[in-house]
Amino acid sequence: MSNQNLNDVEETHVDVPWWLSPGLFAELELRPTKPLLISAGVRGDYFQVIHQAVLAPRLSARYELSPRWAVKGALGLYDQTPGVEETDAAFGNPALKAERALHTALGAEWRPWPRTTFDATGFYKRLSNLVSPTDATHVVNGADVPLHYDNGGRGRVVGLELVARRELAAGFVGWIAYTLSRSERLDSGQTDWRLFDFDQTNILTAVGSYDLPRHWRIASRFRYVSGNPQTPVVGSVFNSVTDEYDPVFGPVNSARQPSFVQLDVRLDKQWVFDRWLLDAYLDLQNATNHTNPEGIAYNYDYTQSNVSQGLPILPFLGLRAEF
Repeated sequence: MSNQNLNDVEETHVDVPWWLSPGLFAELELRPTKPLLISAGVRGDYFQVIHQAVLAPRLSARYELSPRWAVKGALGLYDQTPGVEETDAAFGNPALKAERALHTALGAEWRPWPRTTFDATGFYKRLSNLVSPTDATHVVNGADVPLHYDNGGRGRVVGLELVARRELAAGFVGWIAYTLSRSERLDSGQTDWRLFDFDQTNILTAVGSYDLPRHWRIASRFRYVSGNPQTPVVGSVFNSVTDEYDPVFGPVNSARQPSFVQLDVRLDKQWVFDRWLLDAYLDLQNATNHTNPEGIAYNYDYTQSNVSQGLPILPFLGLRAEF
């Protein structure tokens, strides 16, 4: 390209928006009596994208009934700014405000043996000001313009978490956690509650590692998660304008994808030198080669469907040096 042609090329510049969202958090711990520990805190945030300042106080307490038993509780507010696309001037609503959640939890801990802890915690969350799609409009320069989104959504989450921990002893360390929960939301202008898009009824995680002789270590992680909700396709209608079939959907999030199951295994070998350490490892992701779903694909008229499969077994070999 000649210099003349280069000069004819118009230089373009794209302005990339950026936002400043500073936050401050202060916490004070008090121990009125030896068994009682109280933690009081407050977090302040300024969300520049929506020009809103929020203040969220939080309080937690733990009381040791005995060397083996303890009870605990927590109460606090949490805020979250809407997504960038939800506050877009053309496709969203720039007047949106922050979403807010009130978290409450109550639980107990039991230490029947040294280095072993069982923990049970019940929790409830009340969500307000949720960003929700809406058909409402507002007047701009004498014309009705769709809002796209508003803060009229509400939500509720209730659940129970059980955890068993084993601290390092005789070369073994591990923990297992199970969460049972249900999360629902009520969209703006609706009367029926529905499941959140990422509601997961059952979550089970188990992690453990064992130190073998000669600096060998074997570790594993098992995960089981209920499938995410999905809106089923119950039929289809031919669209003569597009010459395609349009899906007919059932109730929102009234079906679920299959559950996710995965076992990972890792084997490490360490060599310890005077001033550094070398670690070689074999990491097997999805060691059982379990088929996990990632979505559902339909044929042209939605009469047949097929589950999209996740990744198969993945082996990784690696070296790591620490100085």
